[in-house]
Amino acid sequence: MNIAVLFTGGTIGSTLAGNVIGTKTGAADSLLDTLPCVERDGHTEEITYQVYHPYTLLSENSTGLTIAQLSQSIREVVSEAKYTGSAKVTLEKKEAAEDSAAMYSGLDGVIIMHGTDTLAYSAAAMGYLFGDCDIPMVFVSSNYVLTDPRANGAYNFQYAVQFLAFDCKQKGVYVSYQNGDGIPRIHLGTAIIGHQPYSDEVYSVGGMEYGHYEKGTKCFVAGKVYYAWNNAERLTDRPSLQAPDHWDAPIGLIYPHPGMRYPMNFDGIQAILHHTYHAGTICSETPEADKFFYEVANRKIPIFLCGMDADMVYESTYVYEKYGMIVLPMASPVAMYMKLWLLLCSGYSAKEWMTKPIPGDLPNFSI
Repeated sequence: MNIAVLFTGGTIGSTLAGNVIGTKTGAADSLLDTLPCVERDGHTEEITYQVYHPYTLLSENSTGLTIAQLSQSIREVVSEAKYTGSAKVTLEKKEAAEDSAAMYSGLDGVIIMHGTDTLAYSAAAMGYLFGDCDIPMVFVSSNYVLTDPRANGAYNFQYAVQFLAFDCKQKGVYVSYQNGDGIPRIHLGTAIIGHQPYSDEVYSVGGMEYGHYEKGTKCFVAGKVYYAWNNAERLTDRPSLQAPDHWDAPIGLIYPHPGMRYPMNFDGIQAILHHTYHAGTICSETPEADKFFYEVANRKIPIFLCGMDADMVYESTYVYEKYGMIVLPMASPVAMYMKLWLLLCSGYSAKEWMTKPIPGDLPNFSI
């Protein structure tokens, strides 16, 4: 089995110097030596790794250009594997492609080593950009540097390889992560939500994990979306998304809070993503709301509402129609942000595509 591993830094690619965590190229390479093969039910799968270091940074410093760089690196790895028939041929050795192709089988999976801070954003972006790729991909992170006994990085890597070898039944982008309960979980890249403050744990929106491994075993248990995801029909009407070509997003992000003031600077804003409280509500009596939404409509800026459950309707939610807000289906807010960004920088109409399923979206684009 051939797996391409892309190291991008983050805590999993860092070392501890005194009390300071800093990235170091090659810091996590030794993980590969710990897992030369995986086994289950008497079958052993030998693993061949091809290592790439497209960039090394702490993931909190990620920008649109970082996402573009990661996307381009993955495309090169995947296209090179298709061209040569082997993940073991490096990008600099195209001239040896014909000879090498006869020596190795094709690429079976891609693992992306990534920091936890912006894991949800990168996983969602790659989930949309590579939602139709025939080669499955898994993001792996660590809550502490690998030399720390509390670190879960080795477990996350182990179960990512186990998943690719035995349990990945469908194309897509996934995340392998073990929370404090010791249960290794597999998430869809477009399903995970942002971290809670002071927590390094990873969750899927609405508990929509793809599956998990029984604690201390190699037994995979399918989650809520497993069968729907595996049996989803291939979408024939879908946009061809491109990665961002600039470091910042042309999106206005709004989070509700008591005493909030709506921003009135719309320079460079092409769309607005308005979050809600957990009940799908916003403060409909904010004094500046009428002025803000009037100005948004006057400038023809689409405004999308993320976080409303169609089954729970409060009287304060009736202003959404008044203000011309487009209510999105239930999904990860992080994924909706990345989907909107990718659509805008690819030249597609956000009003048309944000409410339509595209490769990478959750099954039926709803929970």
